[in-house]
Amino acid sequence: MTLRKPQMNADGRGWFFRFAFVELTPRFFLCAALCFCGVFNWALPSQAQPDFVPKESEFPPAGAKGEYIAGELVQIDHVNRRGAIRLLGDGVDDKYHAAPSHRFALLPYGTIRYHGAPAELRDVPIGTVLHGYFFLPPEGDKTIALPTRGAQYVPKHTHALSLEDDSSFYQRQGQSWKISAVDLKTGKIKVTSSGTPAPDGLKGEKTFDVDASSRIWKGRQLGTLADLAAGQDAQINLSWAANWNYGGFHCSDIWLDKESLDLAAEQQRQIHLRYQRVRGLAALVDKVEHGEAGAGTITATFMGGMDARLYEEFKVRDGVRAAAAEPTLRTWWQEHDNRSGPILEIKKSENPPPGSSGIQIRFSLDDLLEGFRPGRIIRLCAHNWPRIKLPPEERVKDVNDR
Repeated sequence: MTLRKPQMNADGRGWFFRFAFVELTPRFFLCAALCFCGVFNWALPSQAQPDFVPKESEFPPAGAKGEYIAGELVQIDHVNRRGAIRLLGDGVDDKYHAAPSHRFALLPYGTIRYHGAPAELRDVPIGTVLHGYFFLPPEGDKTIALPTRGAQYVPKHTHALSLEDDSSFYQRQGQSWKISAVDLKTGKIKVTSSGTPAPDGLKGEKTFDVDASSRIWKGRQLGTLADLAAGQDAQINLSWAANWNYGGFHCSDIWLDKESLDLAAEQQRQIHLRYQRVRGLAALVDKVEHGEAGAGTITATFMGGMDARLYEEFKVRDGVRAAAAEPTLRTWWQEHDNRSGPILEIKKSENPPPGSSGIQIRFSLDDLLEGFRPGRIIRLCAHNWPRIKLPPEERVKDVNDR
């Protein structure tokens, strides 16, 4: 086969090649088939690219999952939804002793779960192991500074789509731990994963540290170390241990039954409900229909990850309060900088993209604000939710305070 000089199409829009086939051999057909497969695979976009670059003004595409990263929570800025985790040890001593912690920011639609219920960073104790899926920073976002040392050990994926403690992460995927041995003299508990193996995270046989600081959840009360026995099926929250750099963990919490798991989840759920009702559910503005004299109609989609009861408290013909918010979900002074109006329509869609609830709300306002444009973030309160002034550190005071 010979390849002649490439030529330009007559309309100047592309190139093509002219081929003169001297001999069509089996080897030629094999090469052609391999080339075709390579081109075909390249042309098909992946549905779950870890290096997807998100946008704050829209939800990720369906199937986008992100890069799995896990570690111990060591720092939080709960107001701005940022923090840092010490990455899990993998036997590389220099990484453990010299690498900086992995700083992260939650995406506007990023979610947190703690004890099996929705949560905020403020709810998660320092030292808790978290499992997360992360994207690269949105284009132009420089809120997370690159480390000046040990950069080779720190992932470039800094914006979290989701964060979960161990009990939430494994329980959601159907994995638990079967206790095989307990040695209180040496402070060790040996467990083996059971149920449906989680695609990421720990599995198989593991040995964790346990001592009197470990909380043992049994029924509707706290138990003791004496309640641990071989054969029990448990969920475990992990924290730092002295041999962290070699994959060691300490048990901060051990749940011995479903009743204790449900109790912990309900306690956290009530904290979540109160927090959201005071501050409002975050939503992404999809469309604005302008009316006369500054009035208009807004269509927005609630962000996902909230308790279902909160979405259900928004009803057609009831009123809604809207406040402009920043990508950190901080709002301006809600007592003065919000607007109210009736809910006209609520629609639900199946299989929403990551970060979206799939619940779209349409409501009218007599006065539109600058922050109500398409692609912007707002927080919405149902008509019977509390109307209060937020603490000063949570309010955005001017354009430089974001």
